[in-house]
Amino acid sequence: MASSVNPPEPASLPAQLIHRYRRLFAFYDRDGDGRHTLGGDFEPVAARLAERWQGRTTPFPDLLRLLLDTYRHENKRRDGNHDGQVDQGEFVASHRRVFATFNLDPEAARVFIARSAGGFFTVLDLDGDGVLELNDLAAFAAAYGHPTEGIAENLNGMLAALGLPPDRLPREAFLTLVEQYWFDPSPGAPGRQLFDGVGLA
Repeated sequence: MASSVNPPEPASLPAQLIHRYRRLFAFYDRDGDGRHTLGGDFEPVAARLAERWQGRTTPFPDLLRLLLDTYRHENKRRDGNHDGQVDQGEFVASHRRVFATFNLDPEAARVFIARSAGGFFTVLDLDGDGVLELNDLAAFAAAYGHPTEGIAENLNGMLAALGLPPDRLPREAFLTLVEQYWFDPSPGAPGRQLFDGVGLA
C-alpha cells in the first residue's frame, strides 16, 4: 500500500482499535476455540458464501477457490510463529504494520481497500446492484455462525450517521465504514460499530 521501498516500522495501536480488532477476532473465530484455522473457521465460511451463488453467474471465476486462497493468504500473513493457526495476540499484532502503512500513505491505502474490501462487497452483492441488502449482511454473519437479529438496527444506526436511508448499504458507504473500523480510532466514527450487531462478547 505504501509508496516507499521499505515497509514502515510497526506503529503502536490506539486502544480503541485494539478493542475493535479483538472483537473482529471473535467474529472470525467461527468454532469458538480461541484461534483461527483454515479448517475450523475459514473453509466453512468460504463454502457458505460460494453456495449463495448457485444458479447465478459468479462475479469471479472459481469463486470458492478465490475465497479459500484469500483466507489462506490472510491467515498466513497473521501467523506470527508459523504454526498454522492465529491466536488473538497474533491477530492484533498483525495490524500494527497495516496501521502504520495506512498512516504513511492514506490515499494508496484507500486504493487497496477499494480493491480488496470492494471485491468482497461484490461477493456479497448477489444481484450486482452496488448495494448490500440486509439479507446479504445476514448471510455473511450466519456463515460465521452468528445470530442476525441485531444487524438491521446496527446497520441503520450507521447509515443514519452517514446521512443515508435505512436498510441498504451502498458500496461507497461500505468502503467508508470499513476504513473507519480498521483505521479511525475516534469514538464518533460510524464505522466503529461495523461488527456490533451480532452480540459478540
